[in-house]
Amino acid sequence: MQSIRVLVPLCLTCLLVACSGDNAEKAATGAVSKAVELAKGAATGASKGVEEGRKASTSVDGAVIVSSGDELTAALTGAVLTATNDASTQLAQVTMGFANDGAAPVRVTDLSQGNHVTGLDGEGYACTTLHPGDEFTVPAKAKLKVDLSFHCADKALATVRLYDVEYAVTR
Repeated sequence: MQSIRVLVPLCLTCLLVACSGDNAEKAATGAVSKAVELAKGAATGASKGVEEGRKASTSVDGAVIVSSGDELTAALTGAVLTATNDASTQLAQVTMGFANDGAAPVRVTDLSQGNHVTGLDGEGYACTTLHPGDEFTVPAKAKLKVDLSFHCADKALATVRLYDVEYAVTR
């Protein structure tokens, strides 16, 4: 990232010295565009590298790492256990239960990033997710309750989505 901070002004200076007017604007636009593209690619690559490295190596506690809907449904069974709506605060409190029948703990990761936890009302409108934890771990051959909160305006919560797996809220 530090090299980009040096590279962009250097490239802009070189391009602008040789150009004027519209050409300078086009050159500057192109240089900045490429620098932003490079920075985004590097950040995305680093994020993917961390995720792949985390999955490829064994965690300290031997946990299976889950970071997608397919992995979630393969490793855990989940359901909404309870859901309450407070009309005065427009908050929905949900307790989900996850069962792990496997011999290793299962760690569900990256929940607070990329809208991986979403509450939906009966019409499919997304509710605002309030402070989801980034991860939780279900011990081997055990169950775990996970509490989530959503702000749903004037509608009742109907579905909770983790990654792309939807869990119905029953009343």
